[in-house]
Amino acid sequence: MKRTLSLLLTVLFTLSPVSFVLADGPDGPPDTSFTDIHSSDWFYADVVTAYNAGLINGKSADRFAPDDLLTYAEAVKLAACMRQLHDEGEITLGNGSAVWYETYVTYCKSLGIITADYPWNQAATRAGYMEIFSAALPDTDLTPVNEIPDGAIPDLYGLSAGTTAAIYKLYRAGIVQGTGDDHACAPYSSIQRCEVAAILVRMMASEKRIRFTMSAPEHRIETIGGITYVDGILIANKTYSLPADYAPGGLLPECQAALDALMAGAAADGLSIYPISTYRSYDYQAGLYESYAARDGYAEADRYSARPGHSEHQTGLAIDVNSLAYDFAYTPEGIWLAAHCAEYGFILRYPEGGEAATGYRYEPWHIRYLGVELAGKVTASGLTLEEYLGITSVYRD
Repeated sequence: MKRTLSLLLTVLFTLSPVSFVLADGPDGPPDTSFTDIHSSDWFYADVVTAYNAGLINGKSADRFAPDDLLTYAEAVKLAACMRQLHDEGEITLGNGSAVWYETYVTYCKSLGIITADYPWNQAATRAGYMEIFSAALPDTDLTPVNEIPDGAIPDLYGLSAGTTAAIYKLYRAGIVQGTGDDHACAPYSSIQRCEVAAILVRMMASEKRIRFTMSAPEHRIETIGGITYVDGILIANKTYSLPADYAPGGLLPECQAALDALMAGAAADGLSIYPISTYRSYDYQAGLYESYAARDGYAEADRYSARPGHSEHQTGLAIDVNSLAYDFAYTPEGIWLAAHCAEYGFILRYPEGGEAATGYRYEPWHIRYLGVELAGKVTASGLTLEEYLGITSVYRD
């Protein structure tokens, strides 16, 4: 199959420019040439190649629409066509009878390329299409050709661990390289169809993949909408605060799912781990902090309670479990949590001996969600999160 595909693409790359047409929707193939692409366009050869391989079509009988934005429906169709061409040497999938993209959605779900529905008629974000394309071919056909260390892509803040991994996979395989000197991904922006044609060619023809290298930058600190991200990680500590109106209203979905998995894992080992404090609003934290300060004084309260806007609980990514007693560390549940929480994407956020770095006393009950990969790295390093990211946790006054 790979030899057949390689020969097919070799022939396509050597073809002279030809007139080509095919509709990308429910109306079937047209019978005239595209008039909105020209041999002088940077993407022309890629469009010709992708079209002749049966991977991409036009928007109408005479229009390719190179500047139009890729929709999720188009992205899933392209993923399905790439996979069928890879596996079978030809593309026989066609549009659905009721909804034109239903055939491709069903095909991709059957192969695990996608596992859920997308807003099909909306423009796909770059992160979204990469998530789909990264699973379109077997891993053996997307082997790394570039040295791209973790943390090298500068603007992946706020993305799930799975989406981040998908982006790195395509960068490392030479499918995409981002923009600018720092190879920024712009994950929340959309992508034009002309760009997609070039990506399709790189997906299916390994000789067309881009070779480049990136190095891990110094820790990158960005503030977006008043929220601080360090290397893409949302941070709330004594140095970096959250706006009063930052209010997810509960644990973020990925954190909640990880907590559910952690509790199930503990239960499978005969233990009970459960949350006793999760999300706290800015106003709730203000009242809590003032009550502690009234009881113990502000200096002492600052050692164990965050001022409003500085609490990790406001992020929707932090949880206190079981007990606020230090003896929790020595219970079977506390021992299990310390040993296994990283497997579910959490770290013990305020470890023993870490007060100078974190700004807070030891809390064996407080876990913070980072995602499985990063949580494993932070835990293995033996460092606090502040030390790992090279940041401080100190109030200004």
